[in-house]
Amino acid sequence: MTKTEKLFSKVMIVIFLVLLVLGFVVPGVVNYSADDDTTAVEPRLCSSDADCYLLCDNQPVSVLCSQNLCLQNSCDEQSYYSYDAEPITFTLRIQNVSLQERSNGQDLFVKFKGQMVEIHTSRLILYQVLEKVDITLDNQCLFLDGKQYCEEKLRMAVNGENSTQYGSYMPQEEDTIVIEYQ
Repeated sequence: MTKTEKLFSKVMIVIFLVLLVLGFVVPGVVNYSADDDTTAVEPRLCSSDADCYLLCDNQPVSVLCSQNLCLQNSCDEQSYYSYDAEPITFTLRIQNVSLQERSNGQDLFVKFKGQMVEIHTSRLILYQVLEKVDITLDNQCLFLDGKQYCEEKLRMAVNGENSTQYGSYMPQEEDTIVIEYQ
C-alpha cells in the first residue's frame, strides 16, 4: 500500500465515524426539542368520580371515572362528558337487583335513588350507567355477580317496547327501562 492509499483509508474511517456519531446524536436532539413543547399527562386511576376532580382556574371541575380511568387528566384536555347540574332522570328496573345498594355515593355523574336514576351528563349510554353499579351490559349479554345472561335469556324493554340496543342505549328523560333475565 502506498502512502496516499493509507491516508485515503484513514480519512474514510474518520468520515465514517463522524457520520456514525451524527446518526445517533441528531435524532436525539430533534426529538428532545419536540418534547419540550408538549407535556404528556399520565392517565389517572380511579374508583369513583370523586377521585377525578380537577382544579382549573381555581374552580373545581367534575370528571367522569369510567373503566377505572379518569376521562380527563388535565385542564388542557377537552372533556367529552361535561357535568350538567340538571340531571336526566329515568326509571331503571333490573330483576332482583337493588341498584341503590350497589352504588357508590362518591359517583357524581350517576346517582341511584331506588329505581330512579339521575345522570348528570347527556352522553352516557346504559353500559356506562350500569358500570357504576358493577354490572356489565354489552350488546348481547348481561354480566351480574359472576353470572352471564345472553340474548335468549335476556329481555330489555324501553317504555314498554322490547329493545335489542342493550348497553348501547342512551337513556332519555322519563324513560322506563326494564331488564329481565332467566
